[in-house]
Amino acid sequence: MENKIIDSGLIKVVIDKEVKSLVKKKVGRPPYLVTADTRKKVFDLSIVGTRYEDIALVLGISDDTLTKYYKSELEKGRIEANAAVAGTLFEKAKQGDTSSMIFWLKTRAQWSEKNTTELTGEGGAPINIKVVTGIE
Repeated sequence: MENKIIDSGLIKVVIDKEVKSLVKKKVGRPPYLVTADTRKKVFDLSIVGTRYEDIALVLGISDDTLTKYYKSELEKGRIEANAAVAGTLFEKAKQGDTSSMIFWLKTRAQWSEKNTTELTGEGGAPINIKVVTGIE
């Protein structure tokens, strides 16, 4: 290895490249450590519908860190929660609960209630529209 000499006019400094490479400092935050306990906590909170922002707050991390390290737990919790609620709704609909039937059909079978209003002129004729601009 060769040494580098820096001459600033007043002082000459010799930097040994080997020593410089051994003394590198670590910069930035330490990496986040995921544990089995935090994985379980994230899943348990996700399965009851807790918002991601709130889960991150409980763990003391950012939303981005939460989704980076716990994406699987968040997705599984959301899917299982939705499936449980959908299952209950489906059972109620099968038992004859009218509200559940209507909700199921509107959301799952794309049923809709649309009211259309058609305006016509006298005797069903088209409506005559007169545009007044104020300029003659």
